[in-house]
Amino acid sequence: MPRCTIDPIVEILLRLPLALTPSPVRSRLSRSGAGETATPGPVFTTQRLSVRKAEPSARDARLFYRLWTSPEVMAAVGFPRGIDYTEEQIMRRLRDRPESEPGPKLVVELKSLPVRIGECKLGVPNAEGISETDVKLLPRFWGRGLGTELKQGLVDYLFRNTNCRAVKATPNRNNIASQKMQEAVGGKRVGEGLFKAATNISPHAVDVPFYEYLVYREDWERRQPI
Repeated sequence: MPRCTIDPIVEILLRLPLALTPSPVRSRLSRSGAGETATPGPVFTTQRLSVRKAEPSARDARLFYRLWTSPEVMAAVGFPRGIDYTEEQIMRRLRDRPESEPGPKLVVELKSLPVRIGECKLGVPNAEGISETDVKLLPRFWGRGLGTELKQGLVDYLFRNTNCRAVKATPNRNNIASQKMQEAVGGKRVGEGLFKAATNISPHAVDVPFYEYLVYREDWERRQPI
């Protein structure tokens, strides 16, 4: 499958130096005749990225469609043919998010341009104090350190804004790049397992053998600048 080319301006922006510390949550206030209304800002930002809650918009639905139907993106999570969703189905899912779905959908954008490049997950700490993260980027943005930058932002945000004691990820055993990403942010391999094929989502789903990685709060604190 041929790779998409990247706009030269985007190419320059992607080469900027990394800074992995997310900014605090921000919001912007706009005035109207009825008073002030809050427009949510990003959940957090890094040097090159901005992460915000997904909206039930055509553009956000299109991003998730491109991610979830992509065999390249979804093969590592058990869907080698992607998931057969339509943009209309995704729009309804963004608008009417199931109560059983933990946390909001998050969209990842380049900070300097209005370019949507992927999604991520900030899991709520469970009873054991463990939060789970996930990162999915469009293939044209792979291999540029953006996944590691985003993962570090997720880890930093969780340790600064929740009481979690560890941040968890479960990369596919065959996904070496994802495993290196976990290790780059301080993750330690603590186990392995097997996710059974989610045939309720796609008849073409397959089992996913995974490694479990944890970033422990005490290790993260030792890595922080004094």
